[in-house]
Amino acid sequence: MKFWKKAILASAPLALTFGTPAAAQDAESEEDVMAMMAQMFPVEPLTPEEEARLPISQEIIDKMIPPGTLGEMMGSMFDGMMGPIMEMASKASSGDVAKSLGVSAYELDLNEKQLAEVATILDPVREERNAAIGAVMPAIMGRMMDAMEPSMRKAMTEAYAITFTDAELQDINAFFSTESGLSYARKSFTLASDPRVIGATMEAMPAMMEAMANMESEMEAATADLPPLRAYEELSPGELSRISELTGLGLEDIKTGMMAASEVSE
Repeated sequence: MKFWKKAILASAPLALTFGTPAAAQDAESEEDVMAMMAQMFPVEPLTPEEEARLPISQEIIDKMIPPGTLGEMMGSMFDGMMGPIMEMASKASSGDVAKSLGVSAYELDLNEKQLAEVATILDPVREERNAAIGAVMPAIMGRMMDAMEPSMRKAMTEAYAITFTDAELQDINAFFSTESGLSYARKSFTLASDPRVIGATMEAMPAMMEAMANMESEMEAATADLPPLRAYEELSPGELSRISELTGLGLEDIKTGMMAASEVSE
């Protein structure tokens, strides 16, 4: 089930070309994550000039996303992604198998065939379950997009009013009023989900990872002149008490946790 929830959440940013936080473990933590994300992207109020550009910006967005069609547009995009998602879901994951067995994935040394066999023993109807879940996902995705559409349309309208001048908006609107322009307006919104674009992103992943190979050492070099994180032994009784007061953790819990964290980081 968690795979599919993550798949849905992962598909939304592909459709909308912006990031969405990963699924949290429970409702409370999800609310915390959403609140934190909202605080990360504060917005300034529109200026009078930007406010004046809202009507034409709205016209443009109406051409790009006709009211009530975001779910339909994203649904067709999602249909094209279902093949790779279904293929991925059909493969047994060491993480899922380990969780079912109550062990760490690091404790399992199984090849793909062995993983599939164990997964089938644990869930004989795994393929049917994945197929059933996959069948309802487009409808779920559509409801997500329908819920998102009002906020999305408002945000895009304001973004266009902020980003483009009056003259530019007039030109964009004039182009979108042509047959070719209207076609572009409707299709451009989902081009980021084209299999070629997604495939190229995946193809570039090794090069991206290689470019990040020295990231840790570069970060260490950048912070070499700064003192390391303070260890438990370096905290005063007053500081420990304050941490306890703020977090609700007992002093012994703080000691145990910090000592364990120190060992892991070494």
